[in-house]
Formats: sequence, structure tokens, C-alpha cells
Amino acid sequence: MEKSTIGPAQTFSEERFTKMDIFKSRNSSMFMLNFNPGQAMKPHGHPGKELYLHVLEGHGALTIDDRIVEVSAGGVVHLEADETIGFKNGDDRTSIYVTMNRLNG
Repeated sequence: MEKSTIGPAQTFSEERFTKMDIFKSRNSSMFMLNFNPGQAMKPHGHPGKELYLHVLEGHGALTIDDRIVEVSAGGVVHLEADETIGFKNGDDRTSIYVTMNRLNG
């Protein structure tokens, strides 16, 4: 059993968005993505892994494959293993809590 808090993972940088690990194991990981106003994450994929995202604070636009999905605090999103993801932050600080699981098979 492991126990942690997300507070230390909500770390922001003026230079670029941050990815702060909370837990990491062979088949899954839990981390926080933190964006200052205007920061972005280029679209990319996680083949063989599904993602669950929970927007804790802020708002912005996810790019999932070719779709733009507006998200804000309290929003949750599930991505399948074959989908790509990118993010463009709005005008507030944004923290997104992510769980990533490796799929069998």
C-alpha cells in the first residue's frame, strides 16, 4: 500500500507545462499535468494504454485525434489506447490529474 497527496504534484513552471508523478508501477501511473496560462502540450499518443483525466482547476481545450473538446474544473475524460491527445490551456492555471493504465493483449 502506498499513500500520497496531490498537493506537491501541483507544481507550475513559467517555462513550460509540468508533469509530476504521483504513483508509478509496471502497469499504471498516476500523475499531474500543470499548465500556466497559454501553455500547451503537443498532440501525442500512448499506444497500448488508456487514460483517465480529471480537470482539478482551470480550463482549456483538449485535442483528441481531430476533435477539440473544451474542458474545465470538474470535467473528466476517458481516452482509448488508439487516441492521440494534446492540450491548449486557457487564461488560468490548470491542473489535470491523469491515470494511465497499460492494456493487456
